[in-house]
Amino acid sequence: YLEGSDQHRGWFQSSLLLSLAGYGVAPFKTVLTHGFMVDAAREKISKSKQAGYEKPQTAEAYVKKYGADVVRLWVASQDYRNDIVVSEERIAKVAETYRGIRNALRYQLSNLYDFHPAHHAVADRDLTGLDRWILGEFAKLEAGVIAAYDAYEFHVVYQKISKFAAVELSSIYHDVVKDRLYTDAAHSPRRRATQTALQKIVSGLCQMLAPILAFTADEAWEFIPGRSVPSVHLADWPATGNALSEADRDNWNQLFALREVALPELEKARQAKLIGKALEAKLTFDGKPESLAAARAQAATLRELLNVSQLEWREDSAADKVTATVAKADGAKCERCWHWEDDIGAAPAHPTLCGRCAEA
Repeated sequence: YLEGSDQHRGWFQSSLLLSLAGYGVAPFKTVLTHGFMVDAAREKISKSKQAGYEKPQTAEAYVKKYGADVVRLWVASQDYRNDIVVSEERIAKVAETYRGIRNALRYQLSNLYDFHPAHHAVADRDLTGLDRWILGEFAKLEAGVIAAYDAYEFHVVYQKISKFAAVELSSIYHDVVKDRLYTDAAHSPRRRATQTALQKIVSGLCQMLAPILAFTADEAWEFIPGRSVPSVHLADWPATGNALSEADRDNWNQLFALREVALPELEKARQAKLIGKALEAKLTFDGKPESLAAARAQAATLRELLNVSQLEWREDSAADKVTATVAKADGAKCERCWHWEDDIGAAPAHPTLCGRCAEA
């Protein structure tokens, strides 16, 4: 049964009493109770008071201004178990979140334009560490979203997806993989591995968004290469099952801890005009050998995660903690990938490119 909180002593109770008296069983398995729509003054918005709540405070007006999916997302974002305040400010804020989710889908789809899963998909064992990390984070998100749907906690679905789109995707993964997507050779294993991850993520995002962003999810689904059915609303939703091992998670926690050390130093260097973009930097980590060992073993991954051109290490057995210092990168800037490298012009046919770009 789905009704407002006033029905605990109304329909919920009267139907329960009649069913128990007549049949000896409850008439429902589950009761889902919601609050009321109220205005900024916490006054209930009801049909009997409709004359006092004319446009713009109507669903029709909001749909015309923002689109039906933004209104759907706003409804889903509210904890309906309490009263819901209807205001322009709150819907506008959700509209910003919607744009972030939509832009994440656009980014993923735009980088799958030349990807065909049957020919280009990479096996899980051949994915790069960064791709395995994001799929592991996505598996955690998916499990949480499914649990929230099962509990009718749509506001939790909204919170989890919007945070994932803003942090794990936009601030980290999407930003980091631009280099490999745009500058690696088109058929390089690293680029195809990332496209494999993007295809899995965009498919899963469309499925978990479908109940609350009915139009957007279906629109995006039409552009996913290798989709199994013509509409997301016809698709099964199997769990991706790409959870990280404990060892992998520990490794990534160490890398992100070093990232937290480095980012403030890179920002200070930018403010001091020592560098412009992070790719102009050479970053040196100082610390005890055992504190740097795991990171040194994954230097290429850490350099990519930090988006700097060069990494160096200085072991100091007396160091209390790991610190980072920033200097101008060695070599010259490749005009194609913008990395600073020592092999610019090594290929005579491409005097302004680094070796990797010349090969690509």
